[in-house]
Amino acid sequence: MKTIYLLTITFLLFSFKVEENNFKLDIAKSKIVWTGYAEAGNYAPEGEIKLDNGNFNMSKTSIISGDFEFDMKTISQENKDLEKHLKNEDFFDVEKFPKAFFKIDKMDNNQVTGILTIKGIAKPITFPIIITQNNKTIRIQATMKIDRTQFEIKYNSSSYFQDLGSYAIKNNFDIKLDLIAEKQE
Repeated sequence: MKTIYLLTITFLLFSFKVEENNFKLDIAKSKIVWTGYAEAGNYAPEGEIKLDNGNFNMSKTSIISGDFEFDMKTISQENKDLEKHLKNEDFFDVEKFPKAFFKIDKMDNNQVTGILTIKGIAKPITFPIIITQNNKTIRIQATMKIDRTQFEIKYNSSSYFQDLGSYAIKNNFDIKLDLIAEKQE
């Protein structure tokens, strides 16, 4: 009797497979905005980063898995001297590390957990997201709060350098995601 019960449970679990839909990131419609912060005052420069590609596997309401690539060579800022500085070794060293990656491990209660890789250094990160979905498209909106020093970006960090005064830069910066992905048939 116990064996029949276990076989019935096993059959039911496998017969109700979660429907999975695959979505490909539309890099032309998606937008990434970064914001950095000075330690003193209200200086908060921002700019954009373009994406290279990305995919998501979705159940009806949740992300099962996914990944996307940032094209770090496209990091932009209206102040071209700052943009050039962000691309050099002090910050993202885009010649040596042209890509950054995020791989989603799980989603639970509108929180995504995954591995963020910047400058070849992989760290876990969790952040809240909002998903809007119709039959053919999903939109994912979120803000990733990132401690740059975890990725060996220490330039003008008061955690590592003293007496920086108004030149100190906060360790945390934001990446605001507005991702659009199309359902793959």
